[in-house]
Amino acid sequence: GSGALVSGQVAIIGTANIDGFRFYKVEYSAGQPGQWNVISDLHRQAVNDGVLEVLNSPALPNGDYWLQLTVVDQTGNFPAPCQVPITIQN
Repeated sequence: GSGALVSGQVAIIGTANIDGFRFYKVEYSAGQPGQWNVISDLHRQAVNDGVLEVLNSPALPNGDYWLQLTVVDQTGNFPAPCQVPITIQN
């Protein structure tokens, strides 16, 4: 695995705020990026350098994953999603 090793409840820290902010979502994909699954729900509040989402990693099998943050504006447009590799090891 090439990502940060994580276990337990994982707080995902970052910023989700663009002009005309509408919502953001944090998703995960097992193995290579591809099949994205929303971790909890859409978030309607912008976040600046704070907790974006909490991943309950014991609910997932150990292994390599990708996390993806997508921030969407009022018109439905979004900048390129931010993707980060992680390795779950519980």
